[in-house]
Amino acid sequence: MNDFKQVIPVRNCEYEINDNLVTVLYVNRKPSFIERIFFKKLSKKPYKIDLDEVGSFIWQELDGKKNIDEIIKIAEENFLEKIEPADERVELFIKQMHKNKLISLYEKK
Repeated sequence: MNDFKQVIPVRNCEYEINDNLVTVLYVNRKPSFIERIFFKKLSKKPYKIDLDEVGSFIWQELDGKKNIDEIIKIAEENFLEKIEPADERVELFIKQMHKNKLISLYEKK
């Protein structure tokens, strides 16, 4: 990827919103051997990740239309100095979500 800030993130999993906080729901796509044998019912049950205020805001902005640079600017306007340095925090959040396969990243052609 040429310029990371021009990449467009898209959510890959379901989520719930309660009191303006997001809970991400995802299924472990590669359960271990033991999980498949002994915990069949649990291996299909979704895991939950509770996001804080900033993470919840960013998650809701990952709509497949805005690139990372646009999301950073929106987050800065919304949280002001609470999110400083905004570019580092947003990029770290997106990289963690991508590493865990909760979002996909696309380059606009």
